[in-house]
Amino acid sequence: MTDSSRWYAPLVAIGVAALVLVIVALAIVEVLVAAAPPLPAPSGWNAPLERADDALRDGDVAQALAWWQEARREALRSGTWEGMIEIGDASRRLAAGDRVRREGDARARQAYMTALVRARRDHSVDGVLRAAVAFGELGDREVVAHALRIAEHQAAQDPRAREQVRAVAHRWMSPSFEAGYPMSPGGVQP
Repeated sequence: MTDSSRWYAPLVAIGVAALVLVIVALAIVEVLVAAAPPLPAPSGWNAPLERADDALRDGDVAQALAWWQEARREALRSGTWEGMIEIGDASRRLAAGDRVRREGDARARQAYMTALVRARRDHSVDGVLRAAVAFGELGDREVVAHALRIAEHQAAQDPRAREQVRAVAHRWMSPSFEAGYPMSPGGVQP
């Protein structure tokens, strides 16, 4: 080989080295991305709920209800229990006056029931317990007991989760509640 045919050899070596560095860098990025915890996806219902709260603070109940309806559509579309808990909570914030309070509680109850069904489907003890607490705040002890039975069943093999179920059951127990739904050492009996 002559000197004139070797002029490209250093360029080829530099190109190969650059390619190897790029491949190594991409592999490192891939490992780091795979090891990173997933970022929560932005919830489509959050912005409309914030707008509903703003409208409510401004005294515009009609606009707050319109934003709530948009948030509800997004939460239903999401398929998550978290969204429906937030919709139920917002329903209760929107409730004002006796007639509207009943309507707000009915909307909240519907959202919480959807959340309970979704949390049960997802095997989410946290979701079932959040729904139980929400029903407790509405005074619906029957649904609280039902939710606690679901949570106890889902928490059967997890001591931490069983303790959470016991804590929620203890908080929402009353003498009439106890009489209708006796507790086992592990929580509410099915």
